[in-house]
Amino acid sequence: MPVAQGDRPPARQALLIGLGALCGVLAVAFLVTRFDSLTAGDEADVELGDPLFSVGQADEIASVIAENGPLLLPDAASGSRDVWLHHLGDAAETGWVAFAVRPPDAPRECFVDWQPEDRSFTDTCDGTTYPETGEGLDQYAVSVSPDGALTINLNPLEVPAG
Repeated sequence: MPVAQGDRPPARQALLIGLGALCGVLAVAFLVTRFDSLTAGDEADVELGDPLFSVGQADEIASVIAENGPLLLPDAASGSRDVWLHHLGDAAETGWVAFAVRPPDAPRECFVDWQPEDRSFTDTCDGTTYPETGEGLDQYAVSVSPDGALTINLNPLEVPAG
């Protein structure tokens, strides 16, 4: 005569449920310890993506800037690091400057706009004028490799307080 199954799950099913529960507990413990270590300091450094932005060949970009003025490079990822790229001088290997489009602590609608007649930038909100080097705005390092590739490091340079 056949024996009816009781309310106890088969051993295999119980083992799988136990392993799943153990994995869940370990995952929660891991997340709690990671969150705790991230919030332990004053600030958490979060870097998404590569801070190096390859613009193109320096000689080609220098020609475009000489003809049309500085290049506006919008930040497609977060919209918070829009950059002006400008070239000063005649040699494509030197004379590069890159700086923030917005003055420090300015709202999104305020930005500095190129004034070709004065060779300067003017803040659209308060009218402050900045030189073509972008002095007074957050600066970014620009480099030209031996093969002429132009790169901007989007980590702001440390500017001494003056």
